[in-house]
Amino acid sequence: MNPKIRHSLFFRFFLTLLALGIFPMGIASLFFVATYQSRIRAVLAPRDATALIETISIQFILIFLFVFIIASFAAIMVTRYITRPLSVLTEAVKRIGAGNFKVHITVSRKDEVGVLGTFFNEMAERIQEAKDRQEEISKLKSEFISIAAHQLRTPLSIQKWVYQGIKDGDFGKITKNQREAVEKGTIANESMIRLVHNLLDAARIEEGKFGYKFEEIDIIIFTKKIVDEKMILAKAKNITLTLGKVSDDPIILNADPDRLSIAIGNITENAIRYTAAGGTVSVRLEADSVSVVLKISDTGIGISKEDQPRMFTRFYRGSNVMHMETEGTGLGLFITKNIITAHGGEISFHSEEGKGTTFLIRIPRASTLKSPVNPPTEPFVAAL
Repeated sequence: MNPKIRHSLFFRFFLTLLALGIFPMGIASLFFVATYQSRIRAVLAPRDATALIETISIQFILIFLFVFIIASFAAIMVTRYITRPLSVLTEAVKRIGAGNFKVHITVSRKDEVGVLGTFFNEMAERIQEAKDRQEEISKLKSEFISIAAHQLRTPLSIQKWVYQGIKDGDFGKITKNQREAVEKGTIANESMIRLVHNLLDAARIEEGKFGYKFEEIDIIIFTKKIVDEKMILAKAKNITLTLGKVSDDPIILNADPDRLSIAIGNITENAIRYTAAGGTVSVRLEADSVSVVLKISDTGIGISKEDQPRMFTRFYRGSNVMHMETEGTGLGLFITKNIITAHGGEISFHSEEGKGTTFLIRIPRASTLKSPVNPPTEPFVAAL
């Protein structure tokens, strides 16, 4: 029997009602056989006694069929009365679970099911109100971040130009101490510019304005370029950065090179920043006929089990990371995941605290822009 039917309310009600009808009949039959059969045979002729017993047996069978039909009809009526509102509530709960809070149930019953429906409507309304408030706050926050970041770009660019001019001697010769001070200022300026870019990217992602331009790229040349760019940072930290052996033949991938460069660059740079001097960071590239797989491994501080579930959320930084590197926005992995997801790919990681981390990025070779899947928002109205 189908497990779904076996565990249904109808089947359980049916068995209960059938048992309530059959058990008394069975007891009555046994009582009749034990008590009256011998007496009937003693009073009537054998032929008449047999005929009477057969008649009574047929009557018992007819009564059994009648009880069976009544039990089935009663089970159907009871289950319809109970399971219909449960089905409505189940469908409403599924929609709320999918993110659609525009749910309303028309309640006409005055029993316990009706009370449950009323409470459900109140809960859905409160969730919708909380969601609306959260969206409004999130929108205001994104607008504030976007405006603030845009306002910071111009003065930071001017600072960068001034620092570069001082280092180049455009404003006169500077001393060694002055050059060291300018170098520190340049590093701080670059950090602020990177922060502004991250804030703008995160705001554009939330607003759905993080544009993509897909084109065919050779992922081998593309990855080598990113590794070469990060080699300066790796050498400055005395870290060995390597690119694993790759195919001699081009591996063509349909992607947005600018956005993908941000994603892979973020992972590689994090691996370098959170690895102690003398450690290693390796980048490996694999491909098949369907997808491209990029593995970025390090021997760094790792990610604790407590921090791992939240690593791709906005503004989140691991507790051990903040002790090692005070700078950072906690937006890099959030931006990276959105970029990889937009390419139809997947990103995951395996990490052990104190032993390092390996990030795994898989992207379809024929990837196209994937829009975020929004939950259904059409209103759901039903009656109990």
